[in-house]
Amino acid sequence: MTFTSPYYLSLIVLLAPIFALAARRRNALGHSQVGIHLRIASRSFFGHVNSLLFALFWIAVCAALARPVLPQVTQRQTIETRDIVIQTDISGSMNESVEAAASFNAPPSGNRQIPTRIAAARAAVADFVRERSGDRIALLLFNDESFYCWPLSRDLEVVERRVRQIDRYVIGGTNFDSPNGAIQGAVDHIREMSDAQTRVLILVTDGEAYMDRRRSDELVRQIRELNIRVYVLGVGQSWVTNSTLTRDLRRLVEAVDGSVIPIGDEAQMRAAFATINQLERSSVQIERSVTYLEIYGLLAGTAALFLLCYLAFGALILEDA
Repeated sequence: MTFTSPYYLSLIVLLAPIFALAARRRNALGHSQVGIHLRIASRSFFGHVNSLLFALFWIAVCAALARPVLPQVTQRQTIETRDIVIQTDISGSMNESVEAAASFNAPPSGNRQIPTRIAAARAAVADFVRERSGDRIALLLFNDESFYCWPLSRDLEVVERRVRQIDRYVIGGTNFDSPNGAIQGAVDHIREMSDAQTRVLILVTDGEAYMDRRRSDELVRQIRELNIRVYVLGVGQSWVTNSTLTRDLRRLVEAVDGSVIPIGDEAQMRAAFATINQLERSSVQIERSVTYLEIYGLLAGTAALFLLCYLAFGALILEDA
């Protein structure tokens, strides 16, 4: 058993001054007649029991406040899965509209609303996560640095809820080659958490940033070492026009035999995710899965029972005068 708020256990030491004060109160007698002292009886059996019940009540209350939990361990489970890390661009440029839609022969419409890049990314990634039953997915966000939004997990409902909130954080620049940047953050998470044979990095970005050549070569080495399949889903006009702003990221993806898929709207993004879904799954053995059962309610009930007993025994004790 462990405690989530163990500092409450320190309140147990208050029993010492409480009993010390109680002993002083019993020993003190403000009366001048010696005969009264002769009629004072020692503490009865019920008196000792009453003190014990109060101590147990106080200990149970302190333990309940400390929020005890019991670990429940599930041993060795084999699953068929793919490990997928989705790294999504939340830099300021992702708030621009998906102006590339016309380049993909989208039907013209005077009333057609062109979504922002981040809105298109959010909708498509949410659809992708919803249909990945059996896979393990991590959601990371990046601008100047990489941030963990949710680690590699089979709890896809939580991942999907996180995806729907990514447009709240759009701010900052774009950095691919920093030690804490988009690609390194994803690679580090895969190295730390993934034990599947099929490892996928999906980089959802407008790609508008330059990369140092030596740093790019180092990232290529790490990606090959971990056998990561890389897909860049390019959002925005720069991927359609082969802008120099996306040149460095294209070069890195080509070096690891990855794929760059220019995306003009949500439908084409979903088509790209369907292509990724064709990858085979591999067997992964989960050696140990730990969950925790909270039992503070049981201790709170026990404390209430001790309190009732304390009050009942207190009513039975008769003080000799």
